[in-house]
Amino acid sequence: MTRLLAARLRAALARPAGGDAAAARRRLQQRAEGGEPAAMFLLAHMLADGEGGPPDAAAARAWLARAAELEYPEALQELALSEPDPQRADMLMRAAAHALAHRAHRH
Repeated sequence: MTRLLAARLRAALARPAGGDAAAARRRLQQRAEGGEPAAMFLLAHMLADGEGGPPDAAAARAWLARAAELEYPEALQELALSEPDPQRADMLMRAAAHALAHRAHRH
């Protein structure tokens, strides 16, 4: 589910009409470095999947963690789903739910 969401967001936000994955990755990198959590999340997936350049699991995890620190719900949820510690996973899921509730009230 999260990979599907990331793919759809990449298609909507990052890719030009020509579908140049390397250019999309560069644009997302700039947006992520500018502090945009959605770009961090998308860049993490591109890095993990090797889309637009070589795969980089460590950088992908770091961008995902940065997005989670900014309370980006999808990043929190993804970290929760990969967390081996049940208590930490529960805490991350609760944080994701809280962030989603705040997002709903802002829009």
